[in-house]
Amino acid sequence: MDIRGRFIGLVFVATAALAVSFLGHVWLFEQWRIQQERQLHRSTILTEVLRLQRLVMDVETNFRGYLLTEQPSFLEPINQAERRLEAGMATLTELTAAVPGLQAGRGVLFARLREFIESKKALIAAVGTDKQEQVRFYVRGGSGRALFLTIEKAIGDFEMRIEREIPSASLTYESWLHRARWQLLFLESLGVMVCIYLTRAVGLPKKSYLERPARIPL
Repeated sequence: MDIRGRFIGLVFVATAALAVSFLGHVWLFEQWRIQQERQLHRSTILTEVLRLQRLVMDVETNFRGYLLTEQPSFLEPINQAERRLEAGMATLTELTAAVPGLQAGRGVLFARLREFIESKKALIAAVGTDKQEQVRFYVRGGSGRALFLTIEKAIGDFEMRIEREIPSASLTYESWLHRARWQLLFLESLGVMVCIYLTRAVGLPKKSYLERPARIPL
């Protein structure tokens, strides 16, 4: 092989080695980006679930405050609860649209929350009427507590679905970086070995047919 051919071969080997190293880096950081996006998506869903949980707490707190004082100021958060629920569930629907495993749980959660808010509004409407004693019995008898626990269970079940569909990352950034260094070292070592092999293959002189020693006839 002439000098020009060897030079082209060495350039090809060096280019291949750089390409392997570059693609290895791109692949590793792409995996990290995908993992980060999944964790961000998970965090956003859990934040929206937490807002809905706070909505339940606000409704329950203001409901009991109104029963004790009958102050109209306690009614405003309850009257706004349905609008807040619709906005929260619309956001949650958008966030879980690409996760089929969460859609069934989302529907159950929405039904329980709507039932909770409608029951509180119905009880408030009965205050000051001849059905007020039923409202007090509802509170004292534990029916309100049972419905509240049902809401808590629905939220807990939905959070379990989130954990199953989008598991929390077990690796921190430092742990992932440590593992990525070893993976990159492996890729670069593999690239070096391939380069050495190709360099030797390109650099070995090939004997032509004319240079072969002639056999001496017996």
